[in-house]
Amino acid sequence: MYEAHARMSLAVSAALAAMSVTVPVAAQQQQQLERVEITGSSLRRVDAETSLPVTVIRIEDLVRQGVTTAEQAVARIASNQSLQGVSQAIGGTTGGQSTADLRGLGGNGNKTLVLLNGRRVANHAFDSGSVDLNSIPLAAIDRIEILRDGASAIYGTDAIGGVINFILRRDYQGVQVSYERQSPQKAGGDIDRATVLAGFGSLAKNGFNVYGALDYRKQTVVEAAQRGFADSGILPGTSIASGTSGSSFPGDLSGFEPSLPNCAPPSSIPNEARTACRYDFTRDIDIVPKNDQLMVLLRGAMALPGDHTLSAEYLRAQNSVTTRVAPAPVSHFLPAGTSTIPAGAPAPINFPGLGLGYIANWRQVPAGKRTSESDTTTERLLAEMTGSLAGFDYKAAIGQSKNKVNEGTRDGYTNNSLIAAGVRNGTINPFGPQSAAGLAAINAAKVNGDTSIGEGRVDFLDFRLNRDLFSLPAGVVAAAFGAEYRKEKYSYVATDITAQLPSLGVDPDSDVSGDRDVTAAFVEMNFPIIKSLDMTVAARFDRYSDFGNTFNPKVGVRYQPIKQILLRGSYNTGFRAPTLYEIYEPASLTFTADNYNDPVLCPNGTPVGGASAGVVCGQQVLQRLGGPVGTGRPASALKPEESKTHTIGIVIEPIDSITLGIDYWRISLENQIDGLAEQAIFGNFSKYSSRFFRCSQVTAAVRATIDACLNFPNFDPIAFIDTPNENLGKLRTNGVDISLNWRIGRTAFGNWGFALDGTYVDKYEYQRETGGEYVQNAGVYADASPVFRWQHVASVNWNAGNWALQFANRYKSGYKDQDPSRSVSNYSIYDLAATWTGMRNLTVGLGVKNVLDKDPPLSVQATTFQRGYDPRFTDPLGRTFVMRASYKFF
Repeated sequence: MYEAHARMSLAVSAALAAMSVTVPVAAQQQQQLERVEITGSSLRRVDAETSLPVTVIRIEDLVRQGVTTAEQAVARIASNQSLQGVSQAIGGTTGGQSTADLRGLGGNGNKTLVLLNGRRVANHAFDSGSVDLNSIPLAAIDRIEILRDGASAIYGTDAIGGVINFILRRDYQGVQVSYERQSPQKAGGDIDRATVLAGFGSLAKNGFNVYGALDYRKQTVVEAAQRGFADSGILPGTSIASGTSGSSFPGDLSGFEPSLPNCAPPSSIPNEARTACRYDFTRDIDIVPKNDQLMVLLRGAMALPGDHTLSAEYLRAQNSVTTRVAPAPVSHFLPAGTSTIPAGAPAPINFPGLGLGYIANWRQVPAGKRTSESDTTTERLLAEMTGSLAGFDYKAAIGQSKNKVNEGTRDGYTNNSLIAAGVRNGTINPFGPQSAAGLAAINAAKVNGDTSIGEGRVDFLDFRLNRDLFSLPAGVVAAAFGAEYRKEKYSYVATDITAQLPSLGVDPDSDVSGDRDVTAAFVEMNFPIIKSLDMTVAARFDRYSDFGNTFNPKVGVRYQPIKQILLRGSYNTGFRAPTLYEIYEPASLTFTADNYNDPVLCPNGTPVGGASAGVVCGQQVLQRLGGPVGTGRPASALKPEESKTHTIGIVIEPIDSITLGIDYWRISLENQIDGLAEQAIFGNFSKYSSRFFRCSQVTAAVRATIDACLNFPNFDPIAFIDTPNENLGKLRTNGVDISLNWRIGRTAFGNWGFALDGTYVDKYEYQRETGGEYVQNAGVYADASPVFRWQHVASVNWNAGNWALQFANRYKSGYKDQDPSRSVSNYSIYDLAATWTGMRNLTVGLGVKNVLDKDPPLSVQATTFQRGYDPRFTDPLGRTFVMRASYKFF
């Protein structure tokens, strides 16, 4: 619960209503009156409930639910609509990153500020836009505070959608060892987690405290073939082409399919017309990657004479993610007369510069699944001084945080030039089983090693002052003042081996780096107008060395006319500076998420004469990414995102045991930074025709790295579409947060309670470009994702003696699918957890997650590599049994 009021006034009851839905029933203990700092404000207060909507979640409540990562914890926040978790590393270059995204404002969470103990952690180096939740040491966390309001006036950039602050334990003594095992009923996905928490000394009694936390977690892989709802891209009511690839095995020869009419099931199957073979690549992928995490946190504090405290802290978090996708689709020239040319092949074609022959479009099944590994290391070292000086409470810190990501190939990737040579001389057979020599050539061509290395670093210095200034008839005017300096650095290196792997889409000459200085000053003041009404005003000025200055104010009002009712509201402006990655991102080619027909060479799914269906129909197409500097534009081509946020709410306590909170919020955002959605480009070819670059429009050097361009000039396929980082249009969204807490209390059958935390999105619309029409997204899959109308987490809690039980529900409303003629049903999961504390110092927990073993709802989305469902919002593990034990030695 909040560390605040001793009396059960509305201020504390309202705080309870805004808490996690897992609030313990017996958590109503008296506490000493104390000033505390709540996330979203720099002022230290006695009242817990301010003009800002803040939710508090206790870690021990999440542990009871079987939550083992910060990603899982954030998924239980009703206002969160994250699009990126560990599973999105499958088929993507995310580095295994997990993000938070309050209000679903997009950009992989770069509009939600994630803090550790009130300060920043270095953003993930592969996008430098958001903190990797895998760097948060859950074993050392005491609670999570979620500010469901903009906070740029307090924290600066990124805090448009809100702030998630992971608060560390303050003063730990003893040694506690914990182990947890989670075993799905179906194969795959087992989780083992072990933690050690040890500390000694009391800051109050001994003048010092030192503690450390060690947290190790591993999860085994889940293959698509192990889940019936995810084992095929061919879904009910859809065409075969929509969920498969035209690059199959056995391959085709310039459009001639030697394995027709049956192809080579189950992976290679004929299309409906039996004119081409399609590859069901979904069968080959993982849907949950193998994941290993190790986190260490050390923290020490020492009381100094004169009411001062010196503390130091070191964090190191390592996250390793191994992913597998289907063998690579490739195209190679095959000279006429080569021994592997299948019987019945048509007459060879003359390819300028290559000679008489064919183009073999095939999938490198003999090389095996493409296996990648991402290793991320996050570090933070800081020293902090707190205390009182000349009538002010002060807090100052100096530190450094770093994030480094190594991504590389581990199997299934081959040197394209060696494979091409083997195909040309007949050693490698694209159309059937390999000889011993063919297998040896493929294995010899495999390339394993690091391909991309990203590193981000932040050096920071901050100082804050806080005190009561003077008294008014209604109370004391309090103020906080602060200043901050950050030096941000970013670098990206493409290793030499990327030149051998054109299918990665990484330019070996794309190394970039950048840096900038950020200075800021802010002030926050609270004015009591009358006894029941106070107003908080704040303002922050930021100066960026690379794009200029920004000023952001905030006003909040809190009105409590009677004990049972509290009214609150706020208005603020916000901003998000372009990240160093968005500015300096190197130009690179990567495949689109969805499959598309070439609007010129395969209109309506039928190839025009001379074009190969395996190249131009139902294929992933390359897209060119890059920041302004990486694509030859000035850094100033990107402007910062700017926002306005309004909130107004009411907290009602009709009786002492029931608290209801309702908060309306509205956000408007302009100058969104992103690439134009691929779905928009292919959805309106006439409007975006300039975004299409065909093989005839690129240099011979570029054509040589793109398999589809081997077919030029016999026909002119798409080389890539252009989707650089740019300022798009506006975004507007509004909705309501609802929190309910019913503290039933003690009965003849134990203590009972009920809690609910929900968010309803009334409107969510955005423009794809400045001045464009608005695209509706609330309850609709638009471009790359849906926005849920309603999400909630609810629980019934019971405890008696040494036992505690919790029955919880996680719910997401249905929506129109990516195919608007279809709908995705509601997703509702029930969890049951029991805890026993009948032996001194020992805690044992048992539970079942997804008690009813409900599969994710069917979705035909094709944005992720996983098909048949949407892995970004659902859990594919199914019914999972949880066992947990914790022992504290002293």
